[in-house]
Amino acid sequence: MPASWPEYTLKEVCIRITDGAHQSPKSVDIGLPMASVKDLTPFGINMETCRKISEHDFKELVRQDCQPRVGDVLIAKDGATALDTVCEIRQSLNVVLLSSVAILRPDSNKIYPGFLRYYMDCDTTREYLKNGFITGAAIPRVVLEDFKRAKIKLPPLSIQRKIAAILSAYDDLIENNTRRIKILEEMAQSLYREWFVRLRFPGHEKVPKVDSPLGRIPEGWEVKTFGEVALNFDSRRKPLSSMQRSQRRGEYPYYGAAKILDYIDDFIFYGKYLLVAEDGSVITPNGKPVLQLVNAKFWVNNHTHIIQGKTPMSTEFLYYRLLDLEISGYITGAAQPKITQANLNRIPIVVPTKQILLRFNEIAENCVSKSINLQRRSENLRRTRDFLLPKFISGELNVENLEIKVEGINS
Repeated sequence: MPASWPEYTLKEVCIRITDGAHQSPKSVDIGLPMASVKDLTPFGINMETCRKISEHDFKELVRQDCQPRVGDVLIAKDGATALDTVCEIRQSLNVVLLSSVAILRPDSNKIYPGFLRYYMDCDTTREYLKNGFITGAAIPRVVLEDFKRAKIKLPPLSIQRKIAAILSAYDDLIENNTRRIKILEEMAQSLYREWFVRLRFPGHEKVPKVDSPLGRIPEGWEVKTFGEVALNFDSRRKPLSSMQRSQRRGEYPYYGAAKILDYIDDFIFYGKYLLVAEDGSVITPNGKPVLQLVNAKFWVNNHTHIIQGKTPMSTEFLYYRLLDLEISGYITGAAQPKITQANLNRIPIVVPTKQILLRFNEIAENCVSKSINLQRRSENLRRTRDFLLPKFISGELNVENLEIKVEGINS
């Protein structure tokens, strides 16, 4: 870093360093939101996943200063994902936090909140903290006193603001793409439920119902198993260790059970596939399977099933069928949850007539195609941002006279 950048401790540049509630109130069905580390995203708190607590408990925690304020930087400090998620509170939120979340309240006269957020989200900072400040074997955590004594070098406030503005331009576009992807997903999923769950497909009024193992279904439809309508490519999987991947950096995504883990120099698969998490994190908080719909050149490890639909069954149809599935009955193993290929293959599927299936495929494929294009754009933005971030934070790139164009946004 430039020698002219002075060094401080976080305690010296923050008004307050604290965390959320150390006692977890009882959850209620109707109440006010309480967030934990699982509810943090790079864009803030996911209010939809927060559990609810009573109004009395909520007010007590607000009194204890467990409510984040605009400008606060939140960091996951407990558990397997400690230090992996950092976000800035950019608007007032009616939510309180659990102690798994650290709250850094910057002194705006010394450090710009957006700069602090990106500084703490930089891989070099994360590595520095993980190597020197993580404690606990069973449950990794960073204690607040360690946050307070962590070192940080600061450029002038004007440069801090410039760095934050450039990087946030990338994040704003990524967040906007994420919202658009969610809308497209909801449109296609609503159509699936309307046609194949509520059975209100085009022309349904004229089609009589008949008995089936899954109850009454339209005449001409069938009940089959997942294995009968899907192709499985698990035999082509080839895991690579982190060391192997580090020696093979490239442009092709390397998928794990729940996300892209890396980018390497070659691919195994090319086309549209449904990835179904096989072991580890195989179930979402709402009880559904962990899925990824991919249309690209990619490599994959051995912790996810590789699926395509058998013609005329589309991969999109299988995706939306599994999105609606309560998966717990198909999971084995307590210490290491697993969805075996045999259990995946026995999932029942209501198969409509070819005519209805093709009409759905046309609409769903359009939504999915747009969604995947947005995902690609976001991934490119994310990779560029992650390339620039350490160079800005270290001072390797001087931003004072720098102009960067971010998909039409000049910073």
